[in-house]
Amino acid sequence: MVQKDSLNGKERILVIGGPTGVGKSAYAVDVALKYNGEIISADSVQVYKNLNIGSGKITTEEMRGVPHHLIDIIDPTQEFSVVNFTDLAKECITDIISRGKLPIVVGGTGFYINALLHGYSCGNNGPDYLLRDRLNRLEAKHGKGYLYSRLLEINKDTEVRKNDMPRIIRQLELALMPPVIDAEDSPMYADMYDALLVIMDADRDKLDSIAVKRIDKMFEDGLLREVRNLENFYSCRALLSVGYHDVRTGIMYGLDDEQIKSMMHLNYHRLIKKQQTFFRWLKWENKVTIYNWDTEEADIAIEEFVNNGLR
Repeated sequence: MVQKDSLNGKERILVIGGPTGVGKSAYAVDVALKYNGEIISADSVQVYKNLNIGSGKITTEEMRGVPHHLIDIIDPTQEFSVVNFTDLAKECITDIISRGKLPIVVGGTGFYINALLHGYSCGNNGPDYLLRDRLNRLEAKHGKGYLYSRLLEINKDTEVRKNDMPRIIRQLELALMPPVIDAEDSPMYADMYDALLVIMDADRDKLDSIAVKRIDKMFEDGLLREVRNLENFYSCRALLSVGYHDVRTGIMYGLDDEQIKSMMHLNYHRLIKKQQTFFRWLKWENKVTIYNWDTEEADIAIEEFVNNGLR
């Protein structure tokens, strides 16, 4: 299949997003097999190596031969930002299209998807150490949690955890410092792609039930062992994510499995609620939302979208 350039000259991509447990990965593989696609992961945890069980990382068998990108690409001790994601995702999209295939961006990290679609282009902004120093002094002056509250004022749907100070400061830095954009770059927040956005959603109680079962399965598969085996256990950036943070906390404070599971259940419930809210309000003109695994409307929209790009 060869993708036709869209009328507006933008690259054509399919995006599938939604809360955890809704079946995005499996559905994306079905679509990729049908339309000769390759998948780009928009997941802020699956990007890390050696974090397989707790991230629900898709297995080789589940990929069914479909190439997947931006999975297992960095060490758990490294930092990975939205700027890193957008830069790498853009490269993948261009490469996939150059080979006559359909790029399919799939994931539950709404901030990544929103940034990709709307052209979040702060990649040329390096660290502003004076601004970072000022932000740190504000946190010290006003107390713990001050900067997080400021971030919520700017982005109420942020997926950054309230105790993840490096990412809080980086997001505030990007929001407060003037952007530096190359002349060849598109303006910030301009629609970057000719995209169809498919949002998969389901009843929250059902998703919560799925989360409980997935957590139990994670423990059966050796989640605690996976975390303990990580080098530099105490400094792993990736262990600030939902699920892994609870496990690390449990190990550090000697909690039993049921206590750790209880924390995970609560935080997955919060994550699902936050993801549903984010994707519900994510604005995109060509957007289809499907509920409770009824994909018929999405199937029709995807077929029409893809066929309009064939030549």
